[in-house]
Amino acid sequence: MTCYVVGAGASKSYEKSPTGLLMPLAKEFFQTFSKLKISENNHVLVGHILHYLKEFHGLSYSEFSCFERDIEELHSEVESRLNEALISGDHATRIQLLSVYNQLTFLFTSVINEIQNGNPSTSHINFIENLMPQDSIITFNWDTLIDRALLISGKWHCDTGYICEPSGIYRDGWQNSDPSKTSQIRLIKLHGSSNWLTSYVVFDENEEISFSHDGAADSFFVYESTTKPYPCYDGRYIPGYVDFSYGYYPPNLPANSKFTREGFIEMRVVPKPPFAPNGSNNRSGLTSMPLIIPPVKHKQYNMYGELFNQLWRNAEMELASADKIAILGYSFPATDVRATSLFINAFMRRESIPEIVIVNPYPDQIYSKFKYEFGVPSYKINTIKECMTEDFDFQKLF
Repeated sequence: MTCYVVGAGASKSYEKSPTGLLMPLAKEFFQTFSKLKISENNHVLVGHILHYLKEFHGLSYSEFSCFERDIEELHSEVESRLNEALISGDHATRIQLLSVYNQLTFLFTSVINEIQNGNPSTSHINFIENLMPQDSIITFNWDTLIDRALLISGKWHCDTGYICEPSGIYRDGWQNSDPSKTSQIRLIKLHGSSNWLTSYVVFDENEEISFSHDGAADSFFVYESTTKPYPCYDGRYIPGYVDFSYGYYPPNLPANSKFTREGFIEMRVVPKPPFAPNGSNNRSGLTSMPLIIPPVKHKQYNMYGELFNQLWRNAEMELASADKIAILGYSFPATDVRATSLFINAFMRRESIPEIVIVNPYPDQIYSKFKYEFGVPSYKINTIKECMTEDFDFQKLF
């Protein structure tokens, strides 16, 4: 059994986006967003981000399109200020900062959705064709290029392939997951996914950050496909997206609000600037947002109950039992401290040393990490100095 560990390098080679753009690095995110048509859409909310940048960075609104800050650094900065406001009890500031934090999450996911909204990735399809039953994929990526290739292959389904069972799957309407749709391949997304949804993050009655849905924090919903408009925030449905991708607003959830008491009804006030037209589609259901662990220094896994704990435990089990571990486009960035611990814990459980294959144009640092930090001898490590492109020969992994 082979366990494949997939990083950003595997998605960077995707060249079929109708936008003509590649998946951006963290330092390229804001400029990439400004090149996308969605940046001109008045329904796309960036107002709180603009105000924050003006207040704390002296950036004028017109300079936003040229903003070069690393999104990981900015998102981490906002998170840090938000935590400080939570401790100090500054009510107005924490509401403002949570709005900035949420808008950054939407913007981040929106860029991914726009770029992956094209023909299926040939390199990912070639990759999936070479997988054997019971192989597993561990990925730190948020995009759905692998998900889509897996579904096309017939070896995998959203219902069972994510390890954790979704509370619902959107296929032209919300459906319960079907356990009879078995998956040969296990896909473990350790940072969430652009097509995973949860309810909107707000402050609850105790002034603590909470989800707006009435239910467990670790419940999550999956968006797969639609052929018709779906209910979403203010009815602002945007058409023209392939499976596993959606416009800025994901579909509303078939869930109840935790803030609606018995005998009362819930009313919504939707603030909008005068230049933003009204949405024209259905608004039923509970407003949703992407369920991802944003690229911040202090990742809040526990916010989602046991969801990510379960995913990381399963990832450790896969690494502990695999005969071979292939590293595809993942470079162990410094902010992924937990990833290093994941491998150390998994290798401590092993009774044998797995074969390691590293696919990366610059594999030396990764090679050293496996040799000196994880204790894998040189003869067990094979490096392939290439990228995972459409022309990559996956037979080299075997």
